Parts: sequence; C-alpha cells; structure tokens
Amino acid sequence: MEQPKGFEEGGDKYVWKLKKTLYGMIQGAHDWAENLDKIFENVKYYKSKADPQIRSRVINDEFTLTSI
Repeated sequence: MEQPKGFEEGGDKYVWKLKKTLYGMIQGAHDWAENLDKIFENVKYYKSKADPQIRSRVINDEFTLTSI
C-alpha cells in the first residue's frame, strides 16, 4: 500500500486506519454477514436455529425459504 500524494511526510512511523472494510480482508466477511443479517431482519425473515444461514418467513400464507 502506498501513501497518497501529500501524505509522504509521515514516513514509516505511522499506521493507517481503514475507515471502511475492503473486500478480501478478514473484517470484510464479518461486516458483510452483519449487514446481511440486518437486511433480512428488516424484511421479517427469521434465522433457523439449526443453521444460521437458513432464513424463512411467512406472509399471507406464502412461505419463503432462503439459504446463503
């Protein structure tokens, strides 16, 4: 990773802090899963107790099942 122009004066003494996770980083997968959980909760899906990646909902007698 290279410092952007104008930030070179700090040298190697500084550590950069990411303001947003990037695809491919360990934290990125966690943030993606957390965001996906919030989205499914907002549209009234429930997590399966047997497998947290299985979600379902019932609306007007229509059953929907998803697997991520």
